Amino acid sequence: PLMATHLTYLGSKSHAYIFAEEDGKQSMADENYAREVMQLFSIGLNLLNADGTSQKDANGKDIPTYSNEHIMSFARAWTGFQAYSPRGNYEQSSVRSHRNLLDPLNIVADWRDRFPKTDLQGGYIGDGFPLCADLPERMFLRKGTTYRLLGSNPLPELMIDHPDLQQDESTDIQRMVLESSSNLWAKLYNQGDFKAVVELDQNLICSGNECNVDTVRTVQVASDPVPIYYEYVAQPCVHQAFYEGGKQIARRD
Repeated sequence: PLMATHLTYLGSKSHAYIFAEEDGKQSMADENYAREVMQLFSIGLNLLNADGTSQKDANGKDIPTYSNEHIMSFARAWTGFQAYSPRGNYEQSSVRSHRNLLDPLNIVADWRDRFPKTDLQGGYIGDGFPLCADLPERMFLRKGTTYRLLGSNPLPELMIDHPDLQQDESTDIQRMVLESSSNLWAKLYNQGDFKAVVELDQNLICSGNECNVDTVRTVQVASDPVPIYYEYVAQPCVHQAFYEGGKQIARRD
């Protein structure tokens, strides 16, 4: 939070969000940290040889490590970050009680720039990750998959649900409840000894409703005396911003 405040990317929003929310206003993402993270914290201004001397181009001039275009692209990657609310048990007596200086920043999905960002080698940030569309079927049952214990809260912590899903249990929202015959249930339930983090050590065969879904977000593994939920930690992957044969889907209220 302090770095985000000092280098001013806290609360930076994408052009698309501001354009939609502020009646067509033109804007740019904050470029301060995008510049400093290269100039001061990593690669510096110019390319260097192994002995620390500057590399030169054909005209004998220093070769810059990045351009203004790189700064603009990286700035879009630092959109959407916001601080959590202050902790009442620690920060309310502070003169800065309106800011949370302890917890990592929260990502506001609507503020994020969702389009590709170029890297320094002529490609795109994320080129080293697989396409989400290419991941194996039912990745949530594959070896190496991780689940986090949520306790009695059915809402995920690593992603934000639509507000309609953040209702209490008196509503008719259906949750993924694992069957006691499920291999995944056996790994997570662990004879009632719930681990904070569970990593699958082998591929599992689907059972019941697990066979009817592409992925999961949270799963219920117990109900007595209180419900116990785990959150599926999805593998990092890349969603393509542009693709052939795309269809627009509108949500109906």
